[in-house]
Amino acid sequence: MNPYAPPEASVQDPASKPGSAFKAIALGLAVDIGGSLLSTIILAVIYGVALGAAGVKREDIAGTLQASATDSWFFYAGTLAGLGFSVLGGYVCARIARRSEMKFGAILAALSALSGFFLAGDEQQLGTVLSLTLVGFGAVIVGARLGLAKNRRGK
Repeated sequence: MNPYAPPEASVQDPASKPGSAFKAIALGLAVDIGGSLLSTIILAVIYGVALGAAGVKREDIAGTLQASATDSWFFYAGTLAGLGFSVLGGYVCARIARRSEMKFGAILAALSALSGFFLAGDEQQLGTVLSLTLVGFGAVIVGARLGLAKNRRGK
């Protein structure tokens, strides 16, 4: 027996145990809704500062931010950031659950869609709200699918 040879025992990390379904959905929803709201606030501050630097009056800035049209860069940037956080929320949900990832992702997507529908407000047209709701639902499912793939790779 060679005393300088490396040990021959196989060393492995124990398999990850499934997480709490409630925790997975709650944290996924917090990432999705919280991240979307936070990114909207940050974008509004940046937009407000840019408008203020351009000499726009405070009252006009508030009016511009409240009546952001669906064809403005502010709307598109906020939508893209929100969809990014929807994907991340689905991913977080799947990674925590580590079982039935698509089922929990669908539950998260439904809860996210409901909360987005209630937070949309009256100023947006129904078609816009429904379109964004469906795209957001798909984004959460994409995130859950990415989390499922990561879970199956075992890392």
